[in-house]
Amino acid sequence: MSDKYPLTAQRLALLKLVEALGCREAALRRDECVDWRIEGKQGWIYAQSEGVYLYCNPGSAKAWTYAKRALFFCEVTQDGDDEGFLKLIRLPTPAEGAIIRDKLGIRKKRDISDIERERLASMGNRFGKP
Repeated sequence: MSDKYPLTAQRLALLKLVEALGCREAALRRDECVDWRIEGKQGWIYAQSEGVYLYCNPGSAKAWTYAKRALFFCEVTQDGDDEGFLKLIRLPTPAEGAIIRDKLGIRKKRDISDIERERLASMGNRFGKP
């Protein structure tokens, strides 16, 4: 049986989402079934042909209620007692990306200036790294 949404398409869609969220590329990993997902401490994100699905597990019913309110721009598709799935149809704005990162526990990508990059490179040189 062929996959409805091939792995290469999943990865490309999630790479666009990684950039829109402003999170680290290391958050994009494969799951137990070899599908691509963006992992966080309190949930993960999958890409499907009909949109992007967010699984949110904040840990309590009250936190899940607040997460649903904060993620108002997503459609709740499965509403559990303290967890659920939400559907995101479009790429999020930077403000929405910050909310998604916060509610799913996804780490933000570190912004490094050119000066800081040079300083870090010089520190590597001190320890014998080229």
